[in-house]
Amino acid sequence: MQASLSLKRLDSVTTQKKPEGLSEKDASEWQQKNSDAVAYIKLSLSDEQVLQFAAENNAKILWYKIKFAFTGQTEDRKIDAGNELKNLRINSNELANDYIARARGIATKCHSLGLDVSPRELVYYTV
Repeated sequence: MQASLSLKRLDSVTTQKKPEGLSEKDASEWQQKNSDAVAYIKLSLSDEQVLQFAAENNAKILWYKIKFAFTGQTEDRKIDAGNELKNLRINSNELANDYIARARGIATKCHSLGLDVSPRELVYYTV
């Protein structure tokens, strides 16, 4: 999302406060950039997330609230995925192929969260 905002030259409104003492034209331009950034950010969210942040019309504050809401959750999910891999056990009546597929799925989840699992680690936790 940050890259999209940067490409549209809208990233400044997510990192800086509205400058003081702007001319009417510059204030209008800043407000338009802010509105565009808010729209781009909200379009990237799920419907439930949009409702959660619907009242926010300031791009910088919206960006901060989203970052604050989801940064901690990502770390929690990363820890949970790592623990899930470390505590992996085959279920009774589970086929070996299904167990391996489940282990690979957990490793993929770890990787998508930024927790790299080497093939050696995957074998270690699987066996």
